Amino acid sequence: MNNCGTVALTTRRLLLRRFVPEDADTMYQTWAADPEVTRYLRWPPHASPAETANILRGWCFAYDEEPDYYNWAITLKESGTLIGSISLLAESVGYEPGYALGRAYWHQGYATEALCAVIEFAFDALGLPQLYCRHEAPNLGSGRVMEHAGFVYDHDARCKSFDHKREFVCRCYLLQNPLYANQNPGAVCSH
Repeated sequence: MNNCGTVALTTRRLLLRRFVPEDADTMYQTWAADPEVTRYLRWPPHASPAETANILRGWCFAYDEEPDYYNWAITLKESGTLIGSISLLAESVGYEPGYALGRAYWHQGYATEALCAVIEFAFDALGLPQLYCRHEAPNLGSGRVMEHAGFVYDHDARCKSFDHKREFVCRCYLLQNPLYANQNPGAVCSH
C-alpha cells in the first residue's frame, strides 16, 4: 500500500479537503449534533460545540502524525460550503469508507460523488485491492449510496458502536479493485 495521507480530491461539484480547526462550528451545526444524521452512525450526536472542536483538533493533529490517516471535509466546489465528512478507516479486515452529510444535502448525489472520489483514490493512489462498506440494516439510503458507487452486498453481520455500548445488524458490501478482479477476497466484514 502506498500511504500518502489525506490529499485534496475534486469531483464535478465537490472539493474534498483536510479539515481545519475553523470548521468546528459548521460541522457541529450541519451534521455532528443532528440526531437524524447520526441516527445510524457508530457514534452519538455531539453534545456541544466544544466536543466537536476537540474531535476536530485530534483529526487535524493526525494529518501530520499518521501517514495512513484519511479523513476529508466534503465541501461544495463553487461556494466552499462545508456539507459533511468522508473517511477511509483502516479496520482489522481492510479499509472502510464512512461518510456523513448534513440533512440539507441529502438526496442530491453528494454522498455518492464523494464516495466515488475516495474509491478512485483508494484504488489508484493507495493501490488497495478492495474496500468494504457497511450500514445499519434500516439505513436504506446509505445502502443505495454504496450500491450507486459500485459496492455489492455480501452479507449481514453483528456490529458495534465505537464505544461498544450498542450492538446492531449491519449490511456489509464489497468492492474489488479492477486490477485484482480475478481474485476472490471472500467475506471480509465479520464483526
